[in-house]
Amino acid sequence: MTDMLNPLFQVSEVARRAGVSIRTVRFYEEKGLLEAPDRTSGGMRLYDSRDISRIKLIRRLRNVGLDLDEIKGTLSDRESNHRERVEHTIEVLKLEAELSRRRIAELQQEDRERESLILMISQCLKCDANPCPAKCPPQQYVI
Repeated sequence: MTDMLNPLFQVSEVARRAGVSIRTVRFYEEKGLLEAPDRTSGGMRLYDSRDISRIKLIRRLRNVGLDLDEIKGTLSDRESNHRERVEHTIEVLKLEAELSRRRIAELQQEDRERESLILMISQCLKCDANPCPAKCPPQQYVI
């Protein structure tokens, strides 16, 4: 039951090609993120390559922070203003990118702080004073 120009796939093959679980494919269908697939006379779901591409896009949008409602609005064919939806999605993605850049900067600062603390506390390995002297840690390492 395949057309050479647009082959049809069972849910297990769609899940494998999209890199998700079968449950995820069905969940996306239940949530309206995927159109209801064609079915065989026996009721088996049949998907095409567009469904695989759509699942991959949904995963990418989820991975950058969009929730399912935002994704559904972006991908919906029912809403009248396609351009408005796309522009909104771009703005949301830009905001998410800025949040990521800020978080990266925070993590880099935390990393620098840890490195500084490692240097400072490493000085304790050279010291055999017990208890630590009043000028501990050495002032050159105090920020």
